[in-house]
Amino acid sequence: MGPVRRSIRPRKERGIALVAAVLVVLLSTLLLAAFMSTTTGERSLSSNVQTAKMSLYAADAGIRTEQQRIANFAKTKMDSCVTAWNNAGSNTNNMIITSPATLFPVTYSKYSFTSASPSFSASGTIAWSDTDLTNLMQTYYYRCTIQSTGAAGGAGTRRVQSTCILQLSASRGLFSDYLMFMNSHTMSDGSAIWFTSSTTFDGRTHTNGKFHFAYKPTFQDLVTSVNASADYFNGGGTVRTLNANNNGTIDVPVFNGGFQRNQPNVPLPTDAYSQLNSALTNAGSTMTTPTNTAINAAIGASGSGTPATGIYVPSTGGVTVGGVTTGGVSSGGIYVQGDLTQMKMWADTTANKQWYQLTQGATVKTILVDRTAGQTKIWNSATTTGTAAVTLNNALKSGVVYVEGGISDLRGPDRSSGVVLPALAEGSNIMVTAQKDIVITRDVTDDSYAKQSNVLGIMTVNGGVRIGTSAPADINIDAFIMATATNSSSYGGWSSSSPGQFCVDSYDSGNSRGTCHVRGGIVEQYYGPFFTFDANSGQTLTGFSRDFHYDRRGMSPVCYPTTPRFGTLTPTARTTAWKEI
Repeated sequence: MGPVRRSIRPRKERGIALVAAVLVVLLSTLLLAAFMSTTTGERSLSSNVQTAKMSLYAADAGIRTEQQRIANFAKTKMDSCVTAWNNAGSNTNNMIITSPATLFPVTYSKYSFTSASPSFSASGTIAWSDTDLTNLMQTYYYRCTIQSTGAAGGAGTRRVQSTCILQLSASRGLFSDYLMFMNSHTMSDGSAIWFTSSTTFDGRTHTNGKFHFAYKPTFQDLVTSVNASADYFNGGGTVRTLNANNNGTIDVPVFNGGFQRNQPNVPLPTDAYSQLNSALTNAGSTMTTPTNTAINAAIGASGSGTPATGIYVPSTGGVTVGGVTTGGVSSGGIYVQGDLTQMKMWADTTANKQWYQLTQGATVKTILVDRTAGQTKIWNSATTTGTAAVTLNNALKSGVVYVEGGISDLRGPDRSSGVVLPALAEGSNIMVTAQKDIVITRDVTDDSYAKQSNVLGIMTVNGGVRIGTSAPADINIDAFIMATATNSSSYGGWSSSSPGQFCVDSYDSGNSRGTCHVRGGIVEQYYGPFFTFDANSGQTLTGFSRDFHYDRRGMSPVCYPTTPRFGTLTPTARTTAWKEI
């Protein structure tokens, strides 16, 4: 057996593993420290960026807040000016703001505002810029400069500046703002007429006189009257006149929008010059009566005498060959001299075309308005076969139908198997105006009502708007209706038996005819009678009960009258420039 050999590790290699381990630990520590330092720095940088953003947001909040505060202050000033101007007679030749340059003080504490959350300090200046005055609206423009300093957490601020245009406007009130407007809440003979338990109105209601309430009528919107009191039926006993919203527990009207008494008078219009001028030459803003010479010229006649009885579609140009006229253009709407036996309207619901058929004794004109094709066609008969007698190269320029007389029968289509068919096509804005009575004998409704594209106005100046005895039960009417005549109104020796009212013929005879459904609004001199009711229960006995709903689609018929009083529109501040300073 040979000798055993032992391996001996050199002494100089001892401790190397320990040193390596220490170096690894040290390196890890350094890397960790560097990572922590980087993370802390990024967090600090992120925090600073966030603080800067929050400061900028706070500064911008100051701009927005100051804009709104200035607009609110401006409305207070404008309301005061409008009230004084209305009380002085509403003369549109005078400016509502008599001195626009001095309306706002040069320095004023309300131009500055400080907030703690969010933290900002804002201030502004206002200077008059321009004015736009018309018969229907007055607008005043002001240039506003606003500066705002914002802070977040006390760690720095940001400062911004905004320039904006402040617009102050006042415009004539619209009679189409009302569901029910009565100059006097009486019948034309002065006898009392009552809002009863069957009355439910969801739009604004106003009278320039005094209201009469019986039992529990319901009003969803604001009710206003010039008189400081109201009459209450008191169960058929002695009528009580009270400056109150109810008559104890006997007559308890529901005023969900409030009942304001002792309000300003709103005069009714007294003429139809706007509608007449629009029908002739589309000059609806002209508020004076045209001469016979001007009327004759518009309808293609001559001379200064009374226009000949007939149905006219005013136009210019055109060439007539073989009795057919083409190439002309409509210059207005439809003008009728004399009474109309019947006026029928219906809608082509497939092609959105509007049809009219006007009958005056033995004369019949059928008119097609095609907005899509840009054409108006006229047939001199009740049939529309063959070539139209006149083809105009545009749709009627005005939607006004003006009748220098009355309309004995205004109607839409007959019902089909009980279904109501529309009278107004989509996109139609029509205003039917007559000097004498207008009698509605069929449903008159809009096609695709929810699309908010069509609206009808019906107005008489010296007569009444009546629902005739041949009208169907539960009649439907989509229209804004106006009747402004008084008991003393007359037209060429003719006077109405129902002046200044929307009413039902033979309302007090026979049985109940169901309900009259109206979507629109009614403006009348007197509150026209619709039905009789049981004095004990308030239930309808004869005539039509009312189911009137305000048309909230935001549309008004062409040339529908406005009120002489102006009202303040909500001021707006439109930003034109924004920068950080």
